[in-house]
Amino acid sequence: MSENEERPAVSAIVRGRRRRLVTSVLSALITAALVVLLPRAVGATWTQVGAVLGQVSAGSLAVLAVVWIAGLWAHSFVLAASLPGLTKRRGLTLNLTGSAVANVLPLGGAAGTALNFAMIRRWGFSPGAFGASLAVTTLLNVASKLGVVALALGLIPILHSGHAFGSATLLLLPVPAAVVASLWILVDERAAVAVGSLLDKLAGVFRRTDFKDRLPDLRRRILQVMRTGWQPMTVGMVAYVALQLALLWLCFAVLHVPLGVPVLFTALAVERLLTLVPITPGSAGVVEVGTTAALVALGGDPAGVAAGLLLFRGFTYLMEIPVGGVLLAAWSWLQSRASPAALEEPAG
Repeated sequence: MSENEERPAVSAIVRGRRRRLVTSVLSALITAALVVLLPRAVGATWTQVGAVLGQVSAGSLAVLAVVWIAGLWAHSFVLAASLPGLTKRRGLTLNLTGSAVANVLPLGGAAGTALNFAMIRRWGFSPGAFGASLAVTTLLNVASKLGVVALALGLIPILHSGHAFGSATLLLLPVPAAVVASLWILVDERAAVAVGSLLDKLAGVFRRTDFKDRLPDLRRRILQVMRTGWQPMTVGMVAYVALQLALLWLCFAVLHVPLGVPVLFTALAVERLLTLVPITPGSAGVVEVGTTAALVALGGDPAGVAAGLLLFRGFTYLMEIPVGGVLLAAWSWLQSRASPAALEEPAG
């Protein structure tokens, strides 16, 4: 490469790094601003929120930590079933290390996936096996979140008839529609071809795509994995969601903030929905403000619900960073000590 050709390449790299730096700084500022303004957004102060959080004992934190870990362990059944040969311990490691990266980087989901891919390859799995596992687990994660939201929408007229949720319900109607569309694609290959063709036309404005062939192929790989692992994946995902609801309930219980299970289920639905669009790393700030506002609208005390949500997110978002970081450091150290032959040993 000549000097004249090198200069544009170097310039492009520099511009890319600057964009990533600017994006990271802006994302961090937005997250910090949302968290700092959380109490004021719902009509409370940090002094009031701190007074509620001060009621948490060390024993209560230990119980919450056990429930949190139990939920992650339940999710490891999903990962292990989606990738035959993967142990649940390694599934838990993938979950926490990937989340740690995703929770600190803007749009960090891609970086977390790349890290998990590197780990899977070190353990001897093929790229195709990882692709099928990723497709299945992503679909199940999204479907579980949309399923919780869809169920909450169906229960709103019964559980929250006294609250003004009519306009919000209309805004969220695409959620159950997306669930139905996903199931339709899995049931009928012609639906996958039709949706793929539609996506090709929509994306063709920007660049050429091949969703018409790729989506049916992805559907076949997903069904192949689900035929052998649908039972542990279903049980694991249902248990994970149930333990998330239990953790949310316990966070408010230890703070002595009285909220019923129907209200908390609605809050979990809002939290699940907001995590679908990672505007900030791990949707930090957005989830806290949005979910707290929903609980206040349902009659919750502003300081109490803000404290409860911060405690809940302290486990489901914040704790994943140091714990996942430690696991990643341990994994990297073990890999550096492993022999080249051990790294190439196929998974079994």
